[in-house]
Amino acid sequence: MKPNAIVVVGMHRSGTSAVSGLLSELGVFMGSSLFAPQKGVNEKGFFENSLLVDLNDRLLDEQLLSWDHPLALCIDPEIAKSLAGYSAQAQHLLDKDYAKKTLWGMKDPRTTLLLPFWREVLESRGIKINFVLMLRSPMEVHGSLKKRDGFSINKSMHLWLNYTLSGYIGAKGLNPFILKYQDLLNSPDDSARKIFEHFEISVGQNPQKQSFIDKKLKNQQAVEVPDEPLVKLAMDVYETLSSDVVDEVRLSESVNEYKAYLASLSGVLSEHLSAVKTEEVYFKRHFLDAYESIWWKLSWPLKKVESFLRTKY
Repeated sequence: MKPNAIVVVGMHRSGTSAVSGLLSELGVFMGSSLFAPQKGVNEKGFFENSLLVDLNDRLLDEQLLSWDHPLALCIDPEIAKSLAGYSAQAQHLLDKDYAKKTLWGMKDPRTTLLLPFWREVLESRGIKINFVLMLRSPMEVHGSLKKRDGFSINKSMHLWLNYTLSGYIGAKGLNPFILKYQDLLNSPDDSARKIFEHFEISVGQNPQKQSFIDKKLKNQQAVEVPDEPLVKLAMDVYETLSSDVVDEVRLSESVNEYKAYLASLSGVLSEHLSAVKTEEVYFKRHFLDAYESIWWKLSWPLKKVESFLRTKY
């Protein structure tokens, strides 16, 4: 029997942490190196494997992208080929953390922008991939991003479209389960049951006894939807994917419309973003090389002594 991996994808602030916490409570192993909860952001935990996040950041760096890159619509299967040099590292991560598990989960929103790569790696290990795509209203996501990061509505819409379209298209052919954020909050027991039934997975825990998601969580208040092209496009995609049966023709039209919008942006913008990211990656890698060097480690005690003497005298 193939091991089962539940891969949670979707936009940041869309409930990926909430559903991952629910899955963890019901017996899905999410990793041994999880990030700790963060007050005011995800107080119950992110359920993100830090090893996975670190590798995903390196994969995005390799493509001169980042988690919040406004032009990162990653639906080209060729992504896998461009990142083939990292396959061994990805396989090592899977072997190290999940090899002994028959049912485990992978959650990091960045994975959504890297699905062609991860699909190829997971399939090469003989793992059955079960995609859960979290779907939350673009306006609610914007409200959360504006509060946490100060993002403008246009940037939020760019990111929402990038992640949502990359996630859905990247998971096509594997019968992904689309879970609406409101359904998760209103009926967490039912949502868990539907996930396991959809993928024909049996778990020891009873979904009706979950306690991770508080059904009394206050939903974000309804907000007025601005009359702007990018907002309208995002809301149209949201409505399409919210339907019981996805209208693939309508979705394809939305994808083409978004591609045309991205193509209409000045080439200077793309050139500038690539240049900025190239510099960022260059200095990041040189800093990490220096930080890991023996000379840095030998000088660290001296720096601590120097700091102590400066404060004392």
